[in-house]
Amino acid sequence: MQLPDRIAARAAAFSLVGVVNGVVGISVIVAAGLLGAGPVAANVLGYGTGLVVSFTLNSRVTFHSRNVDKSTVTRFLCAFAASFSINLIAVGIAEKLLRPHELIASMAGTPLYIVTFYLMCEYWVFRRRAETE
Repeated sequence: MQLPDRIAARAAAFSLVGVVNGVVGISVIVAAGLLGAGPVAANVLGYGTGLVVSFTLNSRVTFHSRNVDKSTVTRFLCAFAASFSINLIAVGIAEKLLRPHELIASMAGTPLYIVTFYLMCEYWVFRRRAETE
């Protein structure tokens, strides 16, 4: 099954935004840690910054022809929370099944997170203007 070009292009843009978001988020976590923040505070800062970068780039680059307003931000945060929850459930299951391989278990939910978050952004968060009018 071949995806239509526009969907494949959005999926590629979404992936690129994810890489940029990851680099920025990890950089903030490392910088905050080097400046004396504890692990939890550094992660809150990193993930918070990453969410802002992700929303900004996805709304302007990936889904640029879509509506963006306050309800879009709310849907984005809900989509993130749902996707991250699915990620954590998968990690919890993998941790039980792959106990000696913690690194693999900690990344087990990533594919589910990415697919869930993309689909929610594509079909719910950044709805087409025609769908909202």
